[in-house]
Amino acid sequence: MPRPSDALTTDANPDHWPDLARRWSLVGPPLRVSAEDAAAYAEFARRILERPQPPRVLILGVTPELYGLPWPAGTLLRAADRSAAMARAVWPGPPEAVQIEDWTRLSFAPSSFDLALCDGGLHLLSYPDGQAGFVRSLRRVLAPGALLLLRLFVPPPEAEAVDEVLRDLGAGRIGNVNELKIRLDMALQPDPVTGVRIGDVWEAFERAEPDLDALAARTGWSRESLGSIEAYRGSEATYHFVTERQVRRLFEVDPGGFTVEAVREPAYELGQRFPLVALRRGPEDGG
Repeated sequence: MPRPSDALTTDANPDHWPDLARRWSLVGPPLRVSAEDAAAYAEFARRILERPQPPRVLILGVTPELYGLPWPAGTLLRAADRSAAMARAVWPGPPEAVQIEDWTRLSFAPSSFDLALCDGGLHLLSYPDGQAGFVRSLRRVLAPGALLLLRLFVPPPEAEAVDEVLRDLGAGRIGNVNELKIRLDMALQPDPVTGVRIGDVWEAFERAEPDLDALAARTGWSRESLGSIEAYRGSEATYHFVTERQVRRLFEVDPGGFTVEAVREPAYELGQRFPLVALRRGPEDGG
């Protein structure tokens, strides 16, 4: 396993992630791990953690809630994230445990890990090429029989119109700004290959709600929490939301190498859009 990187100085997308890092404390569930999600991660992870030897764990991203799961003594834990700003601002563990690198070209040695976890990260990669590269990269660094836990952000079966989301906002039918963001993100995506430019989400939101103070007063949301959506302003970052069926094809068929073992849909609002999927790395490399 390579030595963890200390080069926390560069960012692949400097216009988006440093701003998001500064506002990370304003982001909440369902865009961040809830207590229900954390319990589901821990339950699925026990399939690996019950082994007698301490596990080797890779976190894709610098998710504090995943670092804080009840890891047994002796656990080897590493994280990989493309954003140095996020690593500096968000990661609660030792800096030397974080690699700053592309998930599609992970530099760890083959079969380095028994368990990998990724919370809402798949849609950050292009579809299909970036997400297929992610599968191949994970297949290389995970040991045969390793477990991969992914909380997906999947669009609804029937696409929403942006006007529908904004009508629900005006009628008080959206619980918080995090639910608003994910609904707007998905409503504005024409297809997963094209994805949705996050700057376009901000522009649609700003046209409908130019006065954040007035929106805060009307909804009862704090003005501070609404500041999290301002990280979208001018961003060139693009999200690519895929269906659970498309995820299954990526991981099981093309490029494959994994088998879906379990899927858990959380009970909270919009939970059907945030299933936790457990996948098992096959016994053979498969390429």
